[in-house]
Amino acid sequence: MVTGFLGPNGAGKTTTMRCILGLDYPDAGTIAVDGRDYHDLGYPMREVGALLDAKAVHGGRSAYNHLLCLAQTNNLPKRRVGEVLELVGLSEVAKKRSKGFSLGMSQRLGIAATLLGDPRVLMFDEPVNGLGSAAAPKQHATRPVAPQPAHPAWNSRTPAAQPIGPIVMAVPLLSTRSPQDLHLVSTPDT
Repeated sequence: MVTGFLGPNGAGKTTTMRCILGLDYPDAGTIAVDGRDYHDLGYPMREVGALLDAKAVHGGRSAYNHLLCLAQTNNLPKRRVGEVLELVGLSEVAKKRSKGFSLGMSQRLGIAATLLGDPRVLMFDEPVNGLGSAAAPKQHATRPVAPQPAHPAWNSRTPAAQPIGPIVMAVPLLSTRSPQDLHLVSTPDT
């Protein structure tokens, strides 16, 4: 299942993801991952892989050592480091310091970190930011979502989420297209 949050800057997409991960707290209510608080997960990387900020890496560490540190602190096998580096196409630069990485390379390193624990749920904030057009998902690969009826509690700054395929993505709304033209999710009152 894929769930996408689509809305303008400031709509709360990243804040929602931060609340799911226990980095922020909602004003009311609770958030559970498979019925449990994120802080109660024994090895969270095995259940939720999250990428909120691709540049949130110690610049003095190599890509390999960054992932190795994550693997060791989450009781993951060392072999997974090489596997995910290969998967995201960073094997050749694995020993280079991440400080010099481009945004696209940093994004791929972040994606490798989310995959490290082979989690059931993946969360990406602006998943194709910096990847370039060759790596960005193609429009024909997604299915259109029918416009949603307006809900009185929603406004133009409220992100809409509609399940379509365990991946959660936040994508800024940068288009003025109508909801019929949007893919993944649509905001209900645009």
